[in-house]
Amino acid sequence: MTADAFELRRCVQQHFLGRISSEMFDPGYRNHLALIADGYDVSVFLNDLLQNGCITADPDEGFVQRRAFLRSSAMTDMCRGSVSIRISKKSAVRRP
Repeated sequence: MTADAFELRRCVQQHFLGRISSEMFDPGYRNHLALIADGYDVSVFLNDLLQNGCITADPDEGFVQRRAFLRSSAMTDMCRGSVSIRISKKSAVRRP
């Protein structure tokens, strides 16, 4: 069976097995940059709940560091549990 050249490919979701971080001097920063540069969307889950404002995630250590806003001041909090980093990439559509 051949695929239609104009068909949109489905979004394929995979798990990333490493540390990611948006902080420049964190060991996971290069992983985060490489995923973004390769066109991946990164989602972090803690105990199967999507985490918003994630700064650092490490599945091996089992923690997520997030931004927390408390009375107009920015802080961070760290939560421990089962961490999953899911990446998805949509393939580009080729047009003649």
